[in-house]
Amino acid sequence: MPIEPCVDAASVGREDRIALFRLVLLQRLFEERELVLYRQGRIPGSVYTGRGQEAVAAGAGLALGPDDVVAPLNRELACHFARGTTVADAFRNFFGKGTSPTRGRDGNMHFGAPERGLFPLVSMLGDLVPVVVGAALAFKRRGEPRVALTFLGEGAFSVGDTHEGLNLAGVWQVPAVFVVQSNRYSYSTPVSRQMVNTNIAQRIYGGWSIPAERIDGTDAIAVLDAVRAAVERARRGNGPQALEALSVRMHGHAGHDDARYVPAGMREEFAARFDPVERLASRLLLDGLSADLIDGVRASVTEEIAAGLEEAEAAPAPDPSTLEVGVYAAPPWPDR
Repeated sequence: MPIEPCVDAASVGREDRIALFRLVLLQRLFEERELVLYRQGRIPGSVYTGRGQEAVAAGAGLALGPDDVVAPLNRELACHFARGTTVADAFRNFFGKGTSPTRGRDGNMHFGAPERGLFPLVSMLGDLVPVVVGAALAFKRRGEPRVALTFLGEGAFSVGDTHEGLNLAGVWQVPAVFVVQSNRYSYSTPVSRQMVNTNIAQRIYGGWSIPAERIDGTDAIAVLDAVRAAVERARRGNGPQALEALSVRMHGHAGHDDARYVPAGMREEFAARFDPVERLASRLLLDGLSADLIDGVRASVTEEIAAGLEEAEAAPAPDPSTLEVGVYAAPPWPDR
């Protein structure tokens, strides 16, 4: 079947649609290059790509206001880009450069920018739920019209912190938004083998009375429309909100994972019909935008990635004399 274009939501205007296309394409092409570098041994850590899930990261990133805060996970690079992270920033961190956001102390997605409302990733998925609940509680107590948002996957619903955080969000009625990336697999375990009720939106509403809805996580326009509405409801004092974005993870859990556990043909069928990048490109053509304009965005993004990579490769390595700077160390053991 041909690719199915994104919806035509009136609330998402022309400029938003072009911005969305740039972001989903930026994440897609960055991660394609990142995978090549990883397989060449030039990235020392691991990589976790969001192929198939770019629409959620881009839509949520654009839905937030400048004073809001967000805690992305490891497949939300487009959200980082929406909040001002540059291609060079991201590449420098993966290379472990001394001028990277973590000053060479990490070679992965564990970086943020508090001055831009970006909380760093916590590896234990689900642990960011209570973090953003705490941020949202601070906003509420100070009377600030700000919102805190985080992402989580279906696997996070096997983690106690998720349930505790959602319960507190409901009890305190804080301005928090939870975006669930339902990509069918928690690492290699299908969702049907993790939970009896696989409708996570239903579980969130039934368990904690938090308004929740399911959305098409492959449709960037639908995501932006839904997340923007949820953010504004939270901002107006209507308490926490949740969205379950349905998608498919088109790569394995990480760069080393060949995903042989995925049924044959499932990802190919998904890519043919619901690829987030091509769905949005199809919608732009239906909107009357020229193929030349779309090709121009592709060329611009390709150049941006090449320039960012060149800048990152030229960045200096960390200075070994700063190894202990910014790192907590336990005191020596007392004499016995």
